[in-house]
Amino acid sequence: MRWRAAIVAAFLAVVVAGCGDDSSSSTTAVADGATTTVADDETAAVETAIRTWVLEGDCDLMTDKFLEAQTFESNPKRACKLFESLFEAPQYSAEDIEISDVEIEGERASAVVGGGATDITITYKLVNEDGQWKIDAVT
Repeated sequence: MRWRAAIVAAFLAVVVAGCGDDSSSSTTAVADGATTTVADDETAAVETAIRTWVLEGDCDLMTDKFLEAQTFESNPKRACKLFESLFEAPQYSAEDIEISDVEIEGERASAVVGGGATDITITYKLVNEDGQWKIDAVT
């Protein structure tokens, strides 16, 4: 039952953070101490991975580490089945999810989700595995 409470808490945090719009997005990449603008398609791919995961709960958008953290199940196939059985689609749309401060450094990215009216933010950490951005952690 501890894992169920943790999953519910994680979803509630995302629901609370998922209000607002994404009009304040900023995008930077950090390399060797220099900050540069990243191609819009990479930023869009990071934002799409986050929005799709929040709205659909797609296991393919999570690293095995993050999937295990969400379910307390070390077997990825069983963890995904468990995660999918507990997932409930939120009552808001992609436009309601505010994403800002996207930073991409090689195969790693981070983005802040939330803010606006809720004044609550969550930082998503992502990794690029075989061309697909996947959520690796939330803090």
